[in-house]
Amino acid sequence: MPHCQLTITVLLLSLAITVRAQDPYFRKLTVAEGLNDGSVPIVSQDSEGYIWIASQGALNRYDGTTVKTYSHKTGDPYSIPASIVESMGADSSGHFFIGFEMGLVSFERSTGRFHPVKSLEGVIVSRIIPFNKNEVYLASRKGLVNLKPNTNSVHFFRDNADSLLRLPVMDMVKQQNKLYLATRKGLLCFDPAQRSVDIVNLPSLQGQGLFSVAVDEKGWFWVVTGRQRKVWRISPDFLSSQSFDSVFSAGGNTIINVTGLEKDRAGNIWISTQLDGLLRFDTRTEKWSAYKHDPLQPFSISTNLHSSIFCDRDGMVWVGGNRGVNYFDPQANFFTIIPPFLTDIDILNRRVARVTTEDQQGKLWFGTIDGVVRFDPRTKKYTEWNNRDQRAQVIHYNSIRGLYTDHLNNIWIATGRGINRYNNRTGIMEFLRNKDGIPEHFYFSVDTDREGRIWFSSRDGDGFYYYDTTSQKFSSIREDPSPLKAFAGKGGRKVFHDSKGRYWLGFNGEGLGVYDPSNNTTRIFTAGNKAGSIAGNIIVDIREDKNGIIWVSSYSGVSGIDPAHWTITNFNSTNGLASNTTGPLAVDSLNRLWIGTRKGLQLLDSSRKYFTLFTQQDGLPSIEFPEHFSYTTRSGHFIMPTQNGYIYFDPLQYCEQNREMAFYAASFSLFGKELSVDLNRYDAVIELAPDENFFSIEMNAINFRDPSRTWYAYKLEGVDDEWNYTQQNIASYTKIPGGSYKFSYMASNSADHWQQQPRSFTIKIGRVFYNTPIFWIILISLGFLGLYLIYRYRIRQQALVFELEKKAQLLEKEKTKVMFESLKQQLNPHFLFNSLTSLSGLIETDQKLAGSFLSRMSKLYRYILKNDDKELVALREELDFVKVYADLQNTRFRNGLVIKINVPDEMMDRKIAPVTLQNLVENAIKHNIIDEGSPLVIELYVENEYLVVKNNLQKKNVVETSNQHGMKSLGSLYQFLSDRQIITEESTTAYKVSIPLIT
Repeated sequence: MPHCQLTITVLLLSLAITVRAQDPYFRKLTVAEGLNDGSVPIVSQDSEGYIWIASQGALNRYDGTTVKTYSHKTGDPYSIPASIVESMGADSSGHFFIGFEMGLVSFERSTGRFHPVKSLEGVIVSRIIPFNKNEVYLASRKGLVNLKPNTNSVHFFRDNADSLLRLPVMDMVKQQNKLYLATRKGLLCFDPAQRSVDIVNLPSLQGQGLFSVAVDEKGWFWVVTGRQRKVWRISPDFLSSQSFDSVFSAGGNTIINVTGLEKDRAGNIWISTQLDGLLRFDTRTEKWSAYKHDPLQPFSISTNLHSSIFCDRDGMVWVGGNRGVNYFDPQANFFTIIPPFLTDIDILNRRVARVTTEDQQGKLWFGTIDGVVRFDPRTKKYTEWNNRDQRAQVIHYNSIRGLYTDHLNNIWIATGRGINRYNNRTGIMEFLRNKDGIPEHFYFSVDTDREGRIWFSSRDGDGFYYYDTTSQKFSSIREDPSPLKAFAGKGGRKVFHDSKGRYWLGFNGEGLGVYDPSNNTTRIFTAGNKAGSIAGNIIVDIREDKNGIIWVSSYSGVSGIDPAHWTITNFNSTNGLASNTTGPLAVDSLNRLWIGTRKGLQLLDSSRKYFTLFTQQDGLPSIEFPEHFSYTTRSGHFIMPTQNGYIYFDPLQYCEQNREMAFYAASFSLFGKELSVDLNRYDAVIELAPDENFFSIEMNAINFRDPSRTWYAYKLEGVDDEWNYTQQNIASYTKIPGGSYKFSYMASNSADHWQQQPRSFTIKIGRVFYNTPIFWIILISLGFLGLYLIYRYRIRQQALVFELEKKAQLLEKEKTKVMFESLKQQLNPHFLFNSLTSLSGLIETDQKLAGSFLSRMSKLYRYILKNDDKELVALREELDFVKVYADLQNTRFRNGLVIKINVPDEMMDRKIAPVTLQNLVENAIKHNIIDEGSPLVIELYVENEYLVVKNNLQKKNVVETSNQHGMKSLGSLYQFLSDRQIITEESTTAYKVSIPLIT
C-alpha cells in the first residue's frame, strides 16, 4: 500500500459512531427566537400543551412557532412577581402554577392574569405534582403541602406530629399512588391515603441528603445526593443501590453539578449537568451516552451548562441552560449522519460530501473534495487516498465527482483530472491515461448501462466515453456506430439507461439528450418558455420512477418526462420546490421522489401533488445538498451528500404521521389592537360595534416536532364560501357588514389530511339603524301595509267593475230572454194561423180527425204555457213536445215532411232551453220547400254532447215571415246557459245546428 495512503483506526470509535448515528437534532430556542433572555432555570408544560420557559427576567410561553412573554409590571397586581421562578406545573383540571421565591401563583388563561395563592405567600415550592383531579402536592422548603385548586384550600403537613413531614422537600416523584420525597435526611415515602410517612432505609446513602429523585420504566429509583451531587440508582425493593461515579470518571465526564433528573417516554433517564453537558442512561442496554456542544456541528446541543430538564406529554425533551433552551425528540433518529472523514473535520472542505458507492464487502466509498475515503461500517475504520504536497501522487486529483463499483469489485473513480481504478483484489490504485484510451479530462460522473458498459461524463473533449467490460477497451461516443455519436462534443455530466433501453445524457449547459435504440432516433430537450421545455440546461441527476417517468434534476428545478407521450412536468420554487437548485434524486419502493435541494431535502409524494420538506430541525447536518448524486445501497437505504457529511436513511421508515395537535385561537385584534377576550370557551361570543369591522384572528397550533409543516384551515361563515387553507396563522377580514358570524378553524401537520373537529366562536357586529332587523321589519311592514291598502283599493274597484259587468250581463240576459220571448210570440201566432186554417179544412172534410188535431194543439200550447218561465227543461220533455208539433205539421204537409228522432235514453235527462227544438224545426220548415215528391227530412240525434238538428237543404226563394233574428237570439241565450256555443254548419246539401246539452 502506498505510504501516503492514510489509514486511521480510533479506539472506542464504535461508540463514537453509534452515538453520532443516534444523536438527536437539538433545536434551539434563544433570544433570537423571542425569549426574554437566555438564562433558563425551569421548563414546564400547561394543560393546553404550551411550553412555559422561565427565564431570568420573565415567563415565556411557546407554541412551536412564536414566543409570548409575560413580565413584571410595576403597579399591576396581575402581572408576574419580581421574583425568581423555582418551579412550574399543571394539574389535570387546567390550572397552571408557578412557584416563585415569594410564593405560588396561578395563571388564568382566559384573562392572561397571574393570581397569588395567598395561603402560600413566602413559601418556596420546588416541585408541583398533580395527584388526582382535585389535589396537587407541592414540595416546598416548609415541607410537603396539599393544595386543592378548585377551592384554593392549603394544608401544611409540617403541622403533623411526625417530624419527617417538617423537613424541607427538595424534589418529589409519584410512584404507584405514593409520593417519594427527596430531603436532607434521605428518601421519604408518603402515602396520601393513610397520611403516613416512612424513611426509606438506604444504608449506602445513610446520612446523605438528596437533591433530586426520578423513577425509570423498570421501577428503579434514581437520586442525586445533595452535597456531592452524585448519581445513584436504587432497586425497586430498596435492597440494592449503585453509584455511577466510576462510570462517569472513566468516560471523562466527571460530574461537577447535577441540575436535574428526568425520565423520557421510553423510560430512559436523562441527567442535566453544569459543565458536563447532557447525559442519557438507556435502561434497555444499560449504557450511557453523552451529548456535548460541538461548535462544528449545528445540530449539537448549544451549551454544556444546563439548569434543568423536562419531558413533555409528546415525548419531547427540553433542556434549560445559559443559552436558552435546547429541545429534541429522543426517539427520532430517522437520519444517520456519516462524516466523510473522522479527522480534521474542522477543515471546511473535509466536511463537504459528494458521491458514494458500496463495494461487494459492504464497505462504503466516499468521493470528496479532498480525495477518496473508504469506510467500513463494521470496524468503523476510515481509509483515505488524497494527494499532499511533498508526497507521491496517489490519485489523479483530490476533487472526486464520480464513483462506481464494477462486477469485479473494482472501484472506478472520476476526478477533476482523469480516471482512477482501485483494484480491490490487489489493493492497487491504477491511473488510467490517454494511452489506455481514456483522456485525462475533468469528469463529472461514472455510470453504467444495462449492457455492462461503464460510462464517463466529461465537460471536455467528446463529452462522453465508455468502457466495454467484454473487450476491455475505452471508446468515445463519437466512435459509437449508433446515433449516439450525434451528442459528441456536448459537455457531459450524467448518463442514465432506463428500463426500456433508452439512453438519457445530461449535458453541462446544453440540456438533455435521449437516444431510443428501438426506433434509432434521438431527441434533445432544453430549457425555455416553449411547451416541451425542461426546467434547466445544467443536468445533475437522472432517475426513473415506477411509472416509467424520467426525473431530471438541474440548477433550475426538476423535470418529469413521460416518454410514452413525451409530456413534461416541471417543478421549481413557484410550485413547490424549496430551491430551484437541485441535486441528488432517489425513488423509493413507494414511488416517492426524494430531492436534495440547496434549502433542504424534499419528498414528493407518489401522486406528485404534495412536497414534504426536511431541514436541520429534522436531523439533517446541513440543508444544502450539492450538485451530485444519491446512492442506493444493496439493502435499499439511501445515501445522499450534504455540505456537512452524508445522510444515510431507510426511506420506508418515513411515513407521514397525521398527528393530532392541540390548536387554539390565540388572539383577536381590532384595527391591530389585541382585545382581552377568551376565544377558547365553547360559548365564546365577541360583540363589536358597527364600525368595528376590521379585525384579525391569530391561531396557534402546538407543534414542536415540525412547526414548518403546520397547516391551518379557517372559514368565516357568511363571508367565506369555502375553507381557506394556509400555513399562515393569521386570518384577516376587512369591511365585514353587520351581522352574526361563526368563525371556525382547525390545524393539521398535513395539507392533505384534516381529521380533527374544528373549533369555533361567534362574532357579532352591530348594524347601523338602517341595517338593523327592526328597521327593516318596520320598513317591510309599512311596505306590506301600503301594498295591502293598494290591494284593498284595487279589490274595491274590481268589485265595482264586476258588479257593473254583472248588471250588464243580467241586462244582456234579460234582453236576450225578451228577444227569445218575442221570437216565441212571433212564432206562435204564425203557427196558430196555419194550424187554424188546417183545422177549418178538417172540420169540413173529416170531423173526427179535426177533433184529434184540436187535442194535439191543446197539448202543444199547454207545454208552452207550462214552461214559459223556465230556463231549462229535460230533453225528454222537449222531444215529446217536438213529436206533438211534428204530428200537427204532418197533418198539414202529409208525406212532404219527414221528422226522424234518434236520441239514446241515457241522454234524455240532459237539459235544454224550452221550445228550442220547436223553433229549429219551425225554422227548417219556414226556409225550405216541402213537397211530397222531394220531402223535407229533419233529423234529431246526439253527437259529442250536442243535440243535432239537421235538414236537407232545398231553400225557398222568398221567406215571408223571417226577421233574421231567430238564430241570433237563440245563440245569445245559450251563451248564458252554457260555456259551449251553438254550432251552425251549412253545406250545399244540408243545414245543421248543434245545441249544447246541459247537465
